[in-house]
Amino acid sequence: MFNLEQLAAFVAAVESGSFSAAARRLGKSQSSVSIGVNNLELDLGVTLFDRSTKYPTLTVQGERLYEQTKVVLRQADRLQSYAKGVINGVEDTIKIGIDPLVPFSVIDTALEKVAQVYPYIQVQIVKLFGDELNNAILDESVQLGLHLSAQAVPVNLEFAVIANIEWVCICSPDSEFADKETVYNEDLINFRQIVCSSMLENNAVKSIALLSQEVWQAEDQDDVIRLVEQGLGWAYAPKSMALEKEATGSLIVFSPEFKCEELYYSCDLIWKASAHYGPALQFILQQLTAK
Repeated sequence: MFNLEQLAAFVAAVESGSFSAAARRLGKSQSSVSIGVNNLELDLGVTLFDRSTKYPTLTVQGERLYEQTKVVLRQADRLQSYAKGVINGVEDTIKIGIDPLVPFSVIDTALEKVAQVYPYIQVQIVKLFGDELNNAILDESVQLGLHLSAQAVPVNLEFAVIANIEWVCICSPDSEFADKETVYNEDLINFRQIVCSSMLENNAVKSIALLSQEVWQAEDQDDVIRLVEQGLGWAYAPKSMALEKEATGSLIVFSPEFKCEELYYSCDLIWKASAHYGPALQFILQQLTAK
């Protein structure tokens, strides 16, 4: 029965162009590579290379088996990497709770890096806020949480301020506010406002959350933005999210009369003080708190 060394010799010979080059690539003798490929052909009962020319070339069957062999070797690498991760205590799954008010851009770079360093870990993102998020971390159904700073963090939780999120006012390009240099407070009060529900629960932002006499609510900030894009009202939104939409022409960032300076709110990363975290969670914590 063929083995992984034979498969690796076969792939190296194809990609290097010769058995001697494959041997240098693998750090083995040319004879061991040749024997490995010959034995693979015997085990499979298929001729992989046409050896009638100076340099061996793949047969039709060899070309098909080359692609399949690469898949097998990748799967073997995945198996070995996963087993190594288990030995080193790497978590199978990480669950992160994110307040709907926190833009995903706060965490996306850290997740990209953890995917590179720990490619076989599973990450789950859930939207939670307020006491629901705190309780999920305390009972360890969620390992990390991100929310806007609102009040004292519970005694059993650790926290770190990881970002300052700027908020802006948005409307659709068809809104009567779109072409105005300044939108007066009276106009905002008389025009429908779209609000993310968690804004009304957050002590830090609820003081500015409601201005209009007519309000629609959505559970997620992405849904708020979608309703604004449809021209159904104006809203507050994280500037990073608003600028992405403004670049596509689906939203306008406007200046309200009441805004005398930029509006920022801190984003906290929270986690359970007594929890034991494996390498991947420690890596994410390090990435998010590095600033």
